Amino acid sequence: MATEQINIIQRNIMKKSLVTLALAAALPLSSAHAELTFNGFANIVAGKASNGDTQWGYDDDVDFKEDSLFALQTSADLGDGLSVTAQIIARGEDDWETDFEWAYLSYSLNDQTTVMVGRQRAPLFMYSEYLDVSYAMPWITVPEGLYATEFSSYDGVSVSHNFSLGEFESSIQVIGGAETTEMNIAGDDIDVDFNNMYGANLTLTRDWLTLHTAFLSAKVTVPNSRADGLGNAWLATPGFEFVADQITVEDDTMDFAEVGIQIDYNNWLVIAEYSRQNYETMTVDNEEAMYATIGYRFDDILVHATYGMVENDVNPVINQLPQATTESLAAQVDLTRQFLNFRMQDNTYYTIGARWDFHESAAFKVEFSAQDNELTNEDTSLVRTALVTVF
Repeated sequence: MATEQINIIQRNIMKKSLVTLALAAALPLSSAHAELTFNGFANIVAGKASNGDTQWGYDDDVDFKEDSLFALQTSADLGDGLSVTAQIIARGEDDWETDFEWAYLSYSLNDQTTVMVGRQRAPLFMYSEYLDVSYAMPWITVPEGLYATEFSSYDGVSVSHNFSLGEFESSIQVIGGAETTEMNIAGDDIDVDFNNMYGANLTLTRDWLTLHTAFLSAKVTVPNSRADGLGNAWLATPGFEFVADQITVEDDTMDFAEVGIQIDYNNWLVIAEYSRQNYETMTVDNEEAMYATIGYRFDDILVHATYGMVENDVNPVINQLPQATTESLAAQVDLTRQFLNFRMQDNTYYTIGARWDFHESAAFKVEFSAQDNELTNEDTSLVRTALVTVF
C-alpha cells in the first residue's frame, strides 16, 4: 500500500482516537474502570478487470483500493450485563475516510437473551455479521449479486435469544429501526429512506450443518425532485395518469426474504443462499439472487468454486408507455424509462479461487471471476488477490 494512503488511515484513526479519549475523560469516575477489549481486521486486496472492461468496481488498471479496508472494534463491559460496542472502518474505495459501522449499547437480560440499541448490522444473510471480515469466509468478498443490498446496517433496536431446538443450537433475532442510504437513480445520487423497518432471522446449527432464514419489511421513500416533476407531467397526460404512481415512491412497502445452508463436513464445504425482494410500486417489481459454493480443503489450503445469479423484473408499466408524438413527450418517455430501468439486472457469474492459511491469524487468497450480462451480451472477467488478517 502506498505510504500516502497509510498516512491518511493513521490520521483518520488518530482523529477517532482523540474523540474516544475525550469521551472517556467525560465518563464518571466509576466508569473509568470498565474493562475495554480491542480487536480488528484488515483486507489488502488487488484486482484487475479484463482489458477495456469494468466489473464490481474494477477496470483494466490494477487497483489496490476497491476492496481494501482496515477496521478497529472496541467494546467496554460496564458490568451487570451492560456493555457498549463500536466499530470504525477505513475503506480504500472511500479514500480511507473512517466511518462508524457499529455503535450500540447492549444489555443481557440473562444468559440467553440480549437487547441491543444503536447502530448495528442488519442480520439479513448468513455472513452479515462478518460482512467485511474476509478472514472469516472462503471468498475475498461475499458473493456480489446476493449481498449487494440497499443497506447492511441500520439504526434501531434488536433482541436476540439463544435456545435449543431438538439437537440444534439455535438463535433468533428480532429487529426494528430505520436507515437512510444513497442510491444512484437515473444519474442522480439520492438519499433513500427505509422507515418502519422490522424483521427477524433464525439460525440453526448442528455439528457440520447450519441453516439460516431471514425476513424484513420496510417503508421506502425516494425523495427526488426530478421524479416529482416527472410524476406531475404524467398526471397532466390524459389516459396515463397511472404512470405517476410508479415514478414517485413514498411510504411504499419493500419485503425481503432469505434462506441459506452451510455444510462443513470433514474436508468438504458447501454454502448456498437465495433471496428475494418485492416492492409495492417501486420501479423494480422484484429481485431474485442466489449463489452456491463448493470447496475442498487440502491441509491449510482451500480451493472453491461459486456460481451465482441476480435478476430483476422491471415494473411492467414500462410496456404501457405511450408512443412519442411530440418532442416533449419523447423526453418524458425517455426519462421515465431511465427511472424504471435504473436497477435492471440479469447477470450470471462464477468464481474459482483458493485460500492459503499460512498463519494462525492471516490468509492469502486468489480468485478469478467471470460475469455474463444477459442484457448487454457482454462478458467480463476479474482477477483478485488478497492478504487478510484479524488481530
